[in-house]
Amino acid sequence: MELESRGIKCKTFWGTWAIIKNADAKIEDARSIEERGYYIQDISFETERLLSCTNYNLGNPDCISCHSISYRYIQEYGHLAEERRNKNTVS
Repeated sequence: MELESRGIKCKTFWGTWAIIKNADAKIEDARSIEERGYYIQDISFETERLLSCTNYNLGNPDCISCHSISYRYIQEYGHLAEERRNKNTVS
């Protein structure tokens, strides 16, 4: 995903990408499942922001790459974020 993101020219993407990459790195260092869940939820929130971008243009390769990267993060972490949300609403 790193290589795919290099050519994107979008302020919205880069601001959000920094948050996603930071949270992704912190997941590796997290000491508990709860801490990992916190960072996974950050990734989920930020990828949803990218996927609902009001400036999305199907003809723009940057937008297509952004959505592709976002969907891959959702595939990787989405189910865990959903479990965390459900756990928090039940508790």
